[in-house]
Amino acid sequence: MCVVTVLFSFQAAIAQENDNVVRSVENLLEVNRNIEGEFRQVTYDEKGKELQVSQGVFLLAKPNQFVWDSVTPFAQRIVSDGKTITVWDVDLEQATQKAVSDSISSSPAALLGQPASEVLPNYKVESLGGGQFSLSPKEGQDLFQTLTLSFENKVISTMTILDALGQTTVIEFKNVETHKGVAKENFSLDLPDNVDVIVEGR
Repeated sequence: MCVVTVLFSFQAAIAQENDNVVRSVENLLEVNRNIEGEFRQVTYDEKGKELQVSQGVFLLAKPNQFVWDSVTPFAQRIVSDGKTITVWDVDLEQATQKAVSDSISSSPAALLGQPASEVLPNYKVESLGGGQFSLSPKEGQDLFQTLTLSFENKVISTMTILDALGQTTVIEFKNVETHKGVAKENFSLDLPDNVDVIVEGR
C-alpha cells in the first residue's frame, strides 16, 4: 500500500506541475494577443544552412485579427480580419484567400490569434526554463514537429518552429508594444484591380 500511495502521489505531483506549466503559457499568450512591433524571420534547412531571411512589421489583435507585413526581401502582406485570411504577394500581383478556420486552427499562428485555453489542449507543453516553452502537437499533425516560445518580461521575443521536413524557422520579435485594441479598418485589405485573387475552398 505504501508503494502505491507514493506512486500515486508522485503522479499527482507531475500532473500538477504540468498543469502549472500550461497555465503559465496560457497566461503569457493571453498577454500577447494585442501587440504590435517588428519581426525578423530566418529559415534554415535540416543542416543549418540559411535559406531565407525576411523582415517587416506586425499587428495582432484579438480575436484572430492580424497584419504580417514582410518588407524585405519581397513585399508580402498577410492580413486576417478574423474571418478571412489574405496572403498578398505584391510583386507577383497575386493573392490567396481562405477562411481563418481552415488556415490557422492547428498552426502556430493560432497560438497568438485564438484564446490560448482553446489551443493549448492540442499540444504537449514543457518548460525549458528561462522563459522558454516547448510545444509538440498531440495528434501527430504534420504542420510542425515542435514549436518553442521564448518570453522576456512576459513579452514574446522568439518563436522557433521545426517543421516536418526538418527545416527550422526562427522568428524574432522586436520593439513589441501592447495596445488596448485598434480600429477594424487596420485589418481590411483593398486589393488593386490588377491582382489575381484565388479563393480556396470554392
